[in-house]
Amino acid sequence: MTLRSMTGFGRARGPVGKDWAAEVVVRSVNGRFLDLTVKTKESEIALEPHVRRVFSGELHRGKVDVAVRLRRTTPAAADVRVDEPLLEALLDRLKGLAAKYPIEPRLTAHDVLTVPQVVLVETEGSDDVFGPDEVAAVEALAREAAEALVAMREAEGAAIAADLAPRIEFLRNKASLLESRRADIARQLAATIQERVRTLFADVTLDAGRLEQEAAIAADRADVAEELQRLRGHLDQFGGLISKPPDGVGKRLDFLAQEILRELNTIGSKSRDLATTREILEMKAETEKIREQVQNVE
Repeated sequence: MTLRSMTGFGRARGPVGKDWAAEVVVRSVNGRFLDLTVKTKESEIALEPHVRRVFSGELHRGKVDVAVRLRRTTPAAADVRVDEPLLEALLDRLKGLAAKYPIEPRLTAHDVLTVPQVVLVETEGSDDVFGPDEVAAVEALAREAAEALVAMREAEGAAIAADLAPRIEFLRNKASLLESRRADIARQLAATIQERVRTLFADVTLDAGRLEQEAAIAADRADVAEELQRLRGHLDQFGGLISKPPDGVGKRLDFLAQEILRELNTIGSKSRDLATTREILEMKAETEKIREQVQNVE
């Protein structure tokens, strides 16, 4: 299984039995769920569930439009029916009107054809024609079109994975940098707090032990060890999913991208260090780019 996008196109053409030829065309775009539409003529509606079953088995997400087009390769048997009682009633009515008005009580062939319901031409219905072999042929064409669509979606998915991998590595490197500086930042924060308190209360005798204790508590509250641990876990899981994606991985990647951003927001809110704040802003910008790409993953 490879990463797939949700946009693509597929087409398949071929014979359907000895009397028909068919074309199956499919297009897909982004969608939160699988929204599958199969379009057929009313006379060919019996084929719709068979085509739907093929595409439902191949796809998991996206707005997918499938068009099934059939044409006869041999002439269809035609049955021409004339409603003679209706025609006779029409002629009788015309004769009666001709006796009262200056009109001609005769009808040409063209006149007869233009009168609704007098002449009815029926061809052999599709529902009667499509047997198991013809249905199987249409299913095979639908499967071929689905495979073409999937191939295009996988090609785009490979490009997305190639874009996502270095971005995740970038975030990993930044997270390692933050981890390496975490202890120094805590010490600097504690020292800064002590210095500020001494400056603000220069004329007050302070308990050095209590001052160190309060500074240590403040530094501990600003510590981001747990957030960094969760962030690394999300990044590792994200990287594993794009290297070996299961079916319908797009929703999981989108959720992980949101969780990564949430951890970065928490770290940023705790930051009291300008360099850390800059690093977090860069990481958030990169995560937003990841989220944009993930929106197109099946």
